[in-house]
Amino acid sequence: MFFQLLDTEWLKLKHSKIWFIVLASPVLAAIIGFFPVFKIGTNEWLTLCTQMILAHSALFLPLLTGVLAALICSNEHAYGGWKQLLALPVKRIQVYVAKYVIVMFMLLWTQIFFIISVWFVGTVKGFSSPFPWNGVIMSALMGWVSCFPLAALQFWLATYFRSFAGPSTVNVMLTLPAIIIANSKFMGPLYPWAHPMLSMTQAFSAAIGGNAGFLENEPTFYVTLIVSFILFFFGGALYFLKKQWT
Repeated sequence: MFFQLLDTEWLKLKHSKIWFIVLASPVLAAIIGFFPVFKIGTNEWLTLCTQMILAHSALFLPLLTGVLAALICSNEHAYGGWKQLLALPVKRIQVYVAKYVIVMFMLLWTQIFFIISVWFVGTVKGFSSPFPWNGVIMSALMGWVSCFPLAALQFWLATYFRSFAGPSTVNVMLTLPAIIIANSKFMGPLYPWAHPMLSMTQAFSAAIGGNAGFLENEPTFYVTLIVSFILFFFGGALYFLKKQWT
């Protein structure tokens, strides 16, 4: 039944404009990559990757996470869809997990497209040095992992608010300060909207043998990542199981 739910959720999104949303962040990051605003040494790839990773992880990826979470609940919020869905012979927890899995699956595709966009921009610009596959892939992977608690929180909000605008507004308001908060050694690791930026910059820097990421307190960061995911996912699931849908 769980895999049937996944198929159902996928069919709902298959004919929607979700792929335009999934591609939005990589495309916007690519546009920014064509117009460098700073230079790091003589390594062209280093400058390009840093600029695109910052744009993607600090702003676009957290916003996209909220949009996807709100979008996957929008059909059920309209016209009493939740009541109809939960009237079927399925367990509520299966519905909740299936929708969350779809959100993370879409975010994984966003990260894959981001890797391609970095390679595309550098190739079009005619970079002669080898593409730093290891650094970009590790950065994208860690960015995806860091979205697990944020997506869980956003999905919780998406089930709480009855409109698409509600969770999206909250997400925008809390994403914008993340760029500043990420620079705080204490607050950065504790703030979910700053996690993609911290993880992607740190992973890229470490993969190429440097230590220029924004993450200064790694133990706190990883503990927060795990604990916040448990709290947000199971807290949201408990709310979903107990809510009276009308």
